[in-house]
Amino acid sequence: MIVLNMNGGEMVLDCLDSLTAQDRPADELILVDNGSTDGSEKLVEERYPEVRVVRLEENAGFTGGNNAGFRASTGDVVVLVNNDTIAEPHWLASLSQSIMEPGVGAVTSSMRAIDDISVIDSAGGQMDWLGYSWDEGKGMPASRFSRRREVTFPCGGAVALRREALPFEDRIFNDDLFIYQEDLELGLQMQRRGWKVTYDPDAVIRHILSATTGSGSYFKEHLCNRNRLMVLRRNMEPALFRRYAVPLVAWQLMWMAASLLRGRLTLFRGVAAGTWHGLRAPVVYDPRGRPLREVLLERAVFRKGRPWKIFQVWARRVLAGWNGSRSAGTA
Repeated sequence: MIVLNMNGGEMVLDCLDSLTAQDRPADELILVDNGSTDGSEKLVEERYPEVRVVRLEENAGFTGGNNAGFRASTGDVVVLVNNDTIAEPHWLASLSQSIMEPGVGAVTSSMRAIDDISVIDSAGGQMDWLGYSWDEGKGMPASRFSRRREVTFPCGGAVALRREALPFEDRIFNDDLFIYQEDLELGLQMQRRGWKVTYDPDAVIRHILSATTGSGSYFKEHLCNRNRLMVLRRNMEPALFRRYAVPLVAWQLMWMAASLLRGRLTLFRGVAAGTWHGLRAPVVYDPRGRPLREVLLERAVFRKGRPWKIFQVWARRVLAGWNGSRSAGTA
């Protein structure tokens, strides 16, 4: 099990208290300290000598931190958990059972609100036809998500991963994403290779914080938009992406114009920079597995009540009508 920590303070101790009290103990417990300056890694070493601490000199992001923990781990199943979570006693036992089901590459937890365990924080990830992703069930009653089912991608903050299902031997995520959309890419990559991603309603874990960098911040808007485009480019045939990018960019331009008219300059700057960098970043198409187009046609949904539905219809028609051949190279 890998716990990612950065300046977690007492919070990471609460997390570890819950992890060491599991019905099914972890075979190994690794804490990756992502360049903390608050001494929280020392608190962990003092209270939990059995926890292996991997120190990084600087913040390597969600991707780099978890990749460092992965390289230090040895199990056939790797469990990722954020330091801002508190696991219910049966959480790990349920994940461990679910991940062993045939064909399952990842199992995402039933994440609940810290102050009300009956409310969902995440029941797995979903995406629309423009590649936007979100946590299913957020703010809804947990009773509506009481069934095991397949999802598009797992929430990286509390997930079990089968090592053989990972697309790379030396890492879980692509480091260039840093944070945001990395779990979306992981889910898409697994499905391209024939693995299922499932949601386990019995693997209950409470989430203390709702966001790391703040909703609507330039940092978040920039990276979410940039990374979404990088994920699509890396996993979609370059010739298809060039056609698919037309409705994507058309929507981005309309969104930027609306942001300017409303005086939301931070949002405008974040979307503009993210779009530019997402289209210009040096990303190489990964041809392994079945085409992303097939996965999107199976998994993507129309996000209801959103002004961009016309652009989603446009994007879906591009995907559904594509009859070109596969091509490798840089998108």
